[in-house]
Amino acid sequence: MRTPIIALALLLAAPALAQPRRIDDPRVQDTLEALKLEPTIQQTQAAALQFFNIDPDTVSGMRTRAALKALLPTVEGSVRVNDSTVDSDTIDRINFSEDVPALVGATGADVFEYGVSARWNLPQLVFNSEVLDVSSLAVLQEGVLKEVTRLYYTRRRLQVDLALNPADDAATRLSKELRIEELTATLDAMTGNLFSRQAARAARASRVRPAPRRRR
Repeated sequence: MRTPIIALALLLAAPALAQPRRIDDPRVQDTLEALKLEPTIQQTQAAALQFFNIDPDTVSGMRTRAALKALLPTVEGSVRVNDSTVDSDTIDRINFSEDVPALVGATGADVFEYGVSARWNLPQLVFNSEVLDVSSLAVLQEGVLKEVTRLYYTRRRLQVDLALNPADDAATRLSKELRIEELTATLDAMTGNLFSRQAARAARASRVRPAPRRRR
């Protein structure tokens, strides 16, 4: 009979495990309301694409410019300036004497030349490899979207789990909170500080929002 008694004593002496909270628990509802103030998955994805400069509008503009590049010619220009002077002395050796002066002459010329040429690469109108290079950005877009979506919902699941299933010890709770902070920092870095800016706006709004009146 000692074994059941000892087991019962140990069970009574053990710390009570935290019970899962109901969805209608006010603390859970406060957490869910706070999550609504955070960026949505659509805002997060759009901010990530814009941060990496691969949003649809940017890529579409790059594709258009690459396709029309062959319409613009390659322009080359050249300028040449030549300033020359030629001196000539003519001596009359037959009638040369001190009283007969030598003939001295000088000729000079300035030359200024310029040229402009334009060349078109018409085969690029049919096939332009740069358009294919821009189209390859779709693979990068897909990779960024997948990674951002994975991080976003991993973080969201941890937030909901922490609200519905509070940890029964400080170490487990701290580990979950640190993981949420890590995911938040990663998403913030990939979206151009979207989460920190949203948190700052929410903090300012909470300070100016009047406190609800208590019913008597």
